[in-house]
Amino acid sequence: MASQSKAEKVKIWLREYLSEFGEYSGTLEELAHLANSTPYLVKKALTELEEESLVKSESRRGKGLIITLLSQEEKVEDTHEEQKEEVEAKEEKETQIIEKVEEEKTKEEPEKKKKEKKLSLQDRVLTSLIGKDITVFLISGTRLEGKLLDFDNFTLSMTAPKGKSLVYKHAIATIIFE
Repeated sequence: MASQSKAEKVKIWLREYLSEFGEYSGTLEELAHLANSTPYLVKKALTELEEESLVKSESRRGKGLIITLLSQEEKVEDTHEEQKEEVEAKEEKETQIIEKVEEEKTKEEPEKKKKEKKLSLQDRVLTSLIGKDITVFLISGTRLEGKLLDFDNFTLSMTAPKGKSLVYKHAIATIIFE
């Protein structure tokens, strides 16, 4: 049979001490002296016992350490509290994710509205005229007749008696349509 490590021995001693006295109040060094061990091993054993929810330790400035043995009810309460904290943390993460998604949606909605609003009167009229006969008067006084094929921000594409023509919008004075 393998012998127990020093930390295991200190752990067992701590359990026995707390089950006999219920509580320890003092410094870590004093407890190590009582356990006939080093403060490092006592701290290690204490951490392991806390992880197992067997003891609860509080460090108070100027007063040292207070270690108490947890009863079965307190162990159950601790596990319930841990579960509650985990659930609350999950819920908080979910709400943060939902908030981010909603934030992204609200950022996208104004962009869509801007795109919709960007259709100016000129764009709406020209869109309705595609494929229809129009007469265009240029600033120079030239008159062009034909069907509107397409347009962009700067030009109109239209058919003319001699073929297709590209007319710059800045050269247009008037467009007449029915």
